[in-house]
Amino acid sequence: MSYTQDSIVNLFKPVGPTSFDMVCSVRRILGVKKAGHIGTLDPAADGVLPICLNRSTRIIQFLSPLQKTYRATLELGSETDTQDATGRKVSTKDPSLVNETKIKQVFQTFVGEKDQIPPMYSAKKKNGIPLYKLARNGINIARDPVKITVYSIDFIKKEENQVLFEVRCSAGTYIRTLSHDIGKKLGCHAHMVRLTRTKVGLFSLGRTLTLEELKVAHEEGSLPKKLFPLEEALNFLPAIRVKKEYLEPISHGVALSKCFLETLPDRFEPGHYFRVCGNNKVLAVVEPVVDQDKLSELTSEDIVFKAKRVLC
Repeated sequence: MSYTQDSIVNLFKPVGPTSFDMVCSVRRILGVKKAGHIGTLDPAADGVLPICLNRSTRIIQFLSPLQKTYRATLELGSETDTQDATGRKVSTKDPSLVNETKIKQVFQTFVGEKDQIPPMYSAKKKNGIPLYKLARNGINIARDPVKITVYSIDFIKKEENQVLFEVRCSAGTYIRTLSHDIGKKLGCHAHMVRLTRTKVGLFSLGRTLTLEELKVAHEEGSLPKKLFPLEEALNFLPAIRVKKEYLEPISHGVALSKCFLETLPDRFEPGHYFRVCGNNKVLAVVEPVVDQDKLSELTSEDIVFKAKRVLC
């Protein structure tokens, strides 16, 4: 159906299936050829799993780096080989001296840009082999740390040895590794026992659809108003408008020369993305080849932005 061409389903993933399982289910229910998810959720996790349909799969690379928010529960006093409740306990330590004040203090030490070592039980690859396959064979190898950013960690409550908290972080952050590292810093070990993703960019838990709700809305014809248009999903990118006579070349992936430009953001520089708007839709995502300070030095024919993805 035409309404699925540029749309995104804000899907709720339950505990159990993989993220790929959910994509396959959406494809089957809606009868679409292409679908892809934004940010993987482990089978043991639930929550927000946005799924791009058909042409909107072209923007997955721009949505995947969006900030994520999670609500997690860690259990104090024991460490597992997977850093979560699916693994076997490998070490225990009495957590009785750990109180709410200490937990809050330790939480704050993890806020900011940090190095995080990915867990062995993960989909990260070494020489083309997923780490979890090596781990299942009893192989533990050195992993390079990855830069992550934790924007906030908020304590919610502590019941016996379980601590509920909310974390807002960059893409690529392993919350079970964060839980494990928090336990080490508290001096009593910890592992994650529950994880719910509550937000991915503009996609929030309160606006998700279950597979059953998706199926019913599709059959009743009410689904279009429950989907997210591609344009709405890209609203976080600053907008560029081009002159009408240059709309056609942009649809063919032509780079944007200075003469193409009608309006520009106040600041731009290489390494950042912008959306090109025209005819009431997003035509392309582009990246500057120069920063705004160099713009006055360019001729009208000089290229200012290169196309990263054509969307029209």
